[in-house]
Amino acid sequence: MKKSKLSIAILGAAAVLSGIPAVNAAIIDEVEFHGYFRAGFFASKENDFKKAGIGGQKELLGRLGLESDNDGNFGFTTFTDIGEEQQLRINIGVGGTDFDELIGFVEMDGVTRSGTLWAGDRKIGEENYIFMTDFFYTDIEGIGVGIQDYEIGDSFIDLAYISSERSISLDDDYDDFVDQAFSSGTDVYAGLFRAGFSDPAARALIASNQNNPMHTFHASYTLGALTLQGNYKYMADNWDFTGKQWADTGYDATAIYHMLDFFGLKGNAFSYAIAQAGRGLGSGNLLGGTITDYGSLRPGSTTQGYHTGEWGKYSGDPYYLITHREEDALSARVLLWGGYTNSDGIGFFPSIQAQYNDEGTNSVSGADDGGYNYWVSVMMRNIFPVRDNFIIQTETGYYENTANGSTWHQSKFTVAPTFVLSDGLKTAEIRFTATYLPLSWTTGDETDPTVTLKDDIVIGIQADAYW
Repeated sequence: MKKSKLSIAILGAAAVLSGIPAVNAAIIDEVEFHGYFRAGFFASKENDFKKAGIGGQKELLGRLGLESDNDGNFGFTTFTDIGEEQQLRINIGVGGTDFDELIGFVEMDGVTRSGTLWAGDRKIGEENYIFMTDFFYTDIEGIGVGIQDYEIGDSFIDLAYISSERSISLDDDYDDFVDQAFSSGTDVYAGLFRAGFSDPAARALIASNQNNPMHTFHASYTLGALTLQGNYKYMADNWDFTGKQWADTGYDATAIYHMLDFFGLKGNAFSYAIAQAGRGLGSGNLLGGTITDYGSLRPGSTTQGYHTGEWGKYSGDPYYLITHREEDALSARVLLWGGYTNSDGIGFFPSIQAQYNDEGTNSVSGADDGGYNYWVSVMMRNIFPVRDNFIIQTETGYYENTANGSTWHQSKFTVAPTFVLSDGLKTAEIRFTATYLPLSWTTGDETDPTVTLKDDIVIGIQADAYW
């Protein structure tokens, strides 16, 4: 990480302006610059080697050779020591595919008995992450305030409040959605649509409640290798465009056990066992998370979709559907993952993931049971060293989805010759990938995951770096 010293004279002036006597302020500023990016191009054989879209869900199959979505973020952190016991850290950066998301928060050490007081726009729990699948199994992000690493004996407590919200734009597609809903003749929705949209005032009220905030109260307890987390969530007037009100409360819990071996196998190894469960706004795609773009797209409940639905943008749009959970909907997720590297430097990095969703009472359809869905995923990444700075990576993955008795699956096989250079703090890779995708999304009807899709071969190049 690059660090630059700031002028002591400037710091002394800042101390005076802030009311801190300069003579008592032993201030040394440092600045850290850190970030991540990936950029690549992928081409589909079955599409005459035109640019390939997203051919499968990387969080289930493994990310290698599937990340046609470029991404990046960067940030700066300033460190200011104030006296001997206090430190101020200011974090600011941008992220997202278009680098259009501003993130900023402050951290203060020494203002509470222990731990770090913080406030601003940030993501917490980023370490709860499976790197082979790019799966954040906790995804808590938004504007809030909290305290981290507060010591109680040998344990550590985190407490936080986070506000998050959808960003639904009421454009022409909204009117198209309403028109199609009226013309569909669906008896299930007829009463709701007539009540919600025949009255302009009611329609305006429904529209005005699409981007209400979800309030999340977060607590975490860590003792040794075990971390326990809980989230309670509240969202007033959680309405959809039909006027139906979904859950306004929910909760979820996560248990994480970190082992310094590979499920008992000693050596150069690590492993994790994770269990999660939630209800209402803590279920489905919101299990372990707040309202985020990533949370909308990661594996959760199939009712909250990744593919576009038959009514177009708003019925199948996962950003719109993320809060559409019944009060009595239940979800449970289990994940096992880790890595082991033998004496020859060959690495094995597997992940097993599964989630079950009980959709609860579906009051729109009038059914007593809203149905169920679940998915199971197994993947493995292997790393074979060839010579200094050159490795061969392989990755295989398989998942199966079941919803109310209907089942579909997908698999993938990837080979990736890779050049890598790292000093331990900064790492960069240049990869050449070839992926075989039975039933690829890029060659079939993406609006219906049950249809028979074609096989495809996707080749690509990708640069990946973090510092």
